[in-house]
Amino acid sequence: MKNVIMFLSFVIYATFIFFINNYTLLLIVLLLNVLAMIIFQIHLRGTIRNLLKILPFVLFTVVINGILSGYEYAIFIGIKLILVCNITYIYSKTTTVRGIAGTIKILCLPLKLIKINPEEIELLVCISLSMIPILKKEYSQLKEACIVKGIKINSKNMKIILAKAMISIMKRVNEIEESIIEKGYGEI
Repeated sequence: MKNVIMFLSFVIYATFIFFINNYTLLLIVLLLNVLAMIIFQIHLRGTIRNLLKILPFVLFTVVINGILSGYEYAIFIGIKLILVCNITYIYSKTTTVRGIAGTIKILCLPLKLIKINPEEIELLVCISLSMIPILKKEYSQLKEACIVKGIKINSKNMKIILAKAMISIMKRVNEIEESIIEKGYGEI
């Protein structure tokens, strides 16, 4: 139940940030984010590294909003995006994949009324979230292999690169399927 409350609080908080319309409230949200980082013992270095990863997306959004709506509004949107990404990072560091999947299962319990099994949804969420780091690792290994072999990553070579990536992903999916069947979950 704790995970459900944390998840719903996170969703409401992140949504609330986008409805803020003055800088004073944004400052309060920033202080709440810093307080959450202190409470959950989130390292500042990791937070900064995460913010640097999303910075191109934020800057792109700021530029587009600057062109369409003016620079002040664009900066306001950029600050909101950074705050939402920061609280998302905090949430991801404080919750496990299993915790998120369990939360989704609890939230999907009303679907039993229309004969949808929440445990299957939990399993799908768990597998999906677990595949993200695997895909990231596969991509970096494929990129390194291309560099070692002297293959440039461009549109001409994309067919070969994607084919190798799909073969690797299919092998991983097959391993996961076999593991699930061996653990007695049943046929997929």
